[in-house]
Amino acid sequence: MKNFNDYGISRYEDEFGLENVGRIIEKRHYYYDVFYNGRVLRNIEKVRKLYETSIVVGDFVSLANYEGVTYIDALNERKSKVSKQSSHASKSFNENHDEQLLAANVDQVFILIAADQRFTLSKFERYYAVFNQPNIDLHVLISKADYVENMITIIDEISSVYPNIMITPISMNQEETIESVKALIEKYSTSMFIGASGVGKSTLVNALSGVGELTNDVRSDGKGKHTTTHTKLIPLEETSSYLIDTPGFKTISTTAEIGLEALFQPIYDKMNECKFNDCSHKHEPGCAVIAAVESGDISEVLYERYLVNEKKFEGQLKHENNKESKKARELKKKLS
Repeated sequence: MKNFNDYGISRYEDEFGLENVGRIIEKRHYYYDVFYNGRVLRNIEKVRKLYETSIVVGDFVSLANYEGVTYIDALNERKSKVSKQSSHASKSFNENHDEQLLAANVDQVFILIAADQRFTLSKFERYYAVFNQPNIDLHVLISKADYVENMITIIDEISSVYPNIMITPISMNQEETIESVKALIEKYSTSMFIGASGVGKSTLVNALSGVGELTNDVRSDGKGKHTTTHTKLIPLEETSSYLIDTPGFKTISTTAEIGLEALFQPIYDKMNECKFNDCSHKHEPGCAVIAAVESGDISEVLYERYLVNEKKFEGQLKHENNKESKKARELKKKLS
């Protein structure tokens, strides 16, 4: 049976056929707050066998008691994970030591872009590609929509290349826009807001949760100061759902393959029709992608953005391969 008051545990137990499951609702360094059996257990540590395992807010865990002390004894199966460094080639939601896990068992991710901060299409593409992860419903919010001209410019710039991406403008001064966000949040779901510092994420979280948290000023250059200091899972009574609040971050890095398909699906759909299996989609005869661009089936601007992002990805991949090769050489030298 689904029960809003148990942080989604009963829903998870029903789905996976488990009992006595707890959920991580807050993390502070090596200590965790766990909701278990109707109450919050604070400052719980992991057992030694899990020291190398990344456990994050949103994880479902099993507990054990050793000599009167409760420990996290096992990490249960993840339905999804959110990472700043993500490999979409992986079919596993277990940890990858090259990634930075932010949260787990998330159903919806909301990317926040502030209308009063400097916007670039490249930054938006990076966010969208990195956080468009398996089993997660992705949304885009333009915060601080009171900056109307900036907001319209941002929406137009995104929509001119990616017309199928739905964008929702929001303003804390316009209650109807907050209601539109509530309407997007699915009942019993776990949602997560992603954005750089200063996008108004904490203010929006406060409005949705009804809990007043400390919010910091934005610097004169439009860049934010970190407000949330650690990640936590917050119940949203009005929408019967949960929200993972995380600190804002200045940059996101991708050390592994990212999902460009999310942005360039029409191009990827045509790739299978190319004459050559190793077609680069730039100049080869019989390239179905180029033919679709020439016929107008694929827009020129979308194709141009694809080439820009592919070049960036190739450069990142080459850089990471060089780093791995260097590590391997250094390890071999130490062992010899």
